[in-house]
Amino acid sequence: MHSHGHDRGAPDLCVVYTTKDSMRTIERSIRSVQPVARRIVVVDSGSSDGTQAACRALGAEVHDQPWLGYARQKQRAIDLAGGAAWILLLDSDEIVTPELTEAIRGALARGDTTVNGYWIARRYWYKGGPLRIAYPDRVVRLVRRGAARMRDRAVHEVIEVDGRTERLAGDLRHESWTSVDDALQRNLAYARLAAKVPGKRSSMAKAVLNAPWAFVRAYLLQGGMLDGRRGFEISLVLAAATAFKHLALIEHERDARAGTPAG
Repeated sequence: MHSHGHDRGAPDLCVVYTTKDSMRTIERSIRSVQPVARRIVVVDSGSSDGTQAACRALGAEVHDQPWLGYARQKQRAIDLAGGAAWILLLDSDEIVTPELTEAIRGALARGDTTVNGYWIARRYWYKGGPLRIAYPDRVVRLVRRGAARMRDRAVHEVIEVDGRTERLAGDLRHESWTSVDDALQRNLAYARLAAKVPGKRSSMAKAVLNAPWAFVRAYLLQGGMLDGRRGFEISLVLAAATAFKHLALIEHERDARAGTPAG
């Protein structure tokens, strides 16, 4: 059993993950939080690539849990954090930078009882380097136990926090995509889920206007053009996923009017 940061005065922090065939990044992610984590909990939904064994070898507790959906799976991980004072919720493809580690340590050492959650900036990495696109993608990830819960959404799940929140210095390095095909497939999967959210509607006009706007926003306004070919590729992927989402919404609405079950 590998020791975590509790042997070096780590705060009362439990880091929790949800995983499924995550060997590409999970070992580096766990190592990045070991200096500050007193406990690491992994909720795995049936990995077959050695993820569970790798996590246990690094000292993490591993729990088998059939897939419940994004929000409910992460809520299960939060619930397993037990008596920890603080919880850091990470995806398996997120790496904590040394600057963020020190910011977490400092925030928890201050012991400000008026703060129940912290926003962290994510920076996307693609083909070996950081992207300017979507930076800083701020997400609440560090929360006081008992003061936060997952909002049950089909996709782009978020943590709801009771009380005051602040921002932390440092970044999460988000290594979400390995290739343009991987990026496209992942974004299409998210778009497919988003299109099935009840109450959402679209039109051909929105598809025609929003897809080019997604490219312009990413490539020009968010600085993707400064990332060279990598930025161009991801900007195109985001535009394609946006178009797909609106076309899927239109199709679902048409099927609903016709009484055809959605696919």
